[in-house]
Amino acid sequence: MKSRTIHVVKRDGRIEEFNSGKIRKTILKAGIDGRTASRIMDRLEKSIYDGITTDEILEMALDLLGREKGIEGKRYDLKRSLYRLGPDGFEFERFVARLLEEHGFRVATNCTVEGRCVEHEIDVIAEKDGKSYLVECKFHNIPVYTGLKEVMYTHARFLDIGKFDGVWLVTNTKFSEDAKKYADCQNIRLTGWSYPENEGIEQMLVSRNLFPVTVLDVEKEVIDRLVMAGYVFCRDVVVCGVKGLVEIGLKRRDAERLILDAKSIIYGSG
Repeated sequence: MKSRTIHVVKRDGRIEEFNSGKIRKTILKAGIDGRTASRIMDRLEKSIYDGITTDEILEMALDLLGREKGIEGKRYDLKRSLYRLGPDGFEFERFVARLLEEHGFRVATNCTVEGRCVEHEIDVIAEKDGKSYLVECKFHNIPVYTGLKEVMYTHARFLDIGKFDGVWLVTNTKFSEDAKKYADCQNIRLTGWSYPENEGIEQMLVSRNLFPVTVLDVEKEVIDRLVMAGYVFCRDVVVCGVKGLVEIGLKRRDAERLILDAKSIIYGSG
């Protein structure tokens, strides 16, 4: 019997043939063994249909992954967890500032700087190796591209201020091709999902074993309290301890459970 051909719809509207190898490779990156990955793929391939979107496939894969290996599923789900750093961009700005700190930058947030024409509120100022960067943080709570408009806006602010060595746009989603092209032409630093290659925001996290508190199984209200207190990563939750969590309004029992959950994500189920 001839196997069916499944076509998937990518986020930009393009249609391509379903590639099971890509999905399997992604699942294996979550620390899943080959046998379990094959079992997940068997279930996934029985559920997909012609014309399914890549986002729907991702949702299915994450659900199956989470059922098979709860902790690894959470660790893998970085992309979706970043959408919880909202609904506005304030929490994402704090997240970016802490991420840059973990990579050796000295940072300042919510700074007001006078430009040649107007005054600017800067999301993050980052300094390292004698160079200073104006860092613009662009948050999306849905999977849309960060486009040319956002890059040109950031560049215009940089030009008006004229006091920084470089300009940097950080987002939790992907960049459009025009955004990349303009940034390359104007020497604008971009960091987004899977961009630059092998240096995207997910790689910045994984390389330092950093997992946002948004991967924790808690209500959004708790996430907001954690981020407001400066506890952006699971590591922060462990370091602050029960006392620190109680001080921001959590009950002791909930604080103890949260720390155990954070440890399990950092160190894995083993």
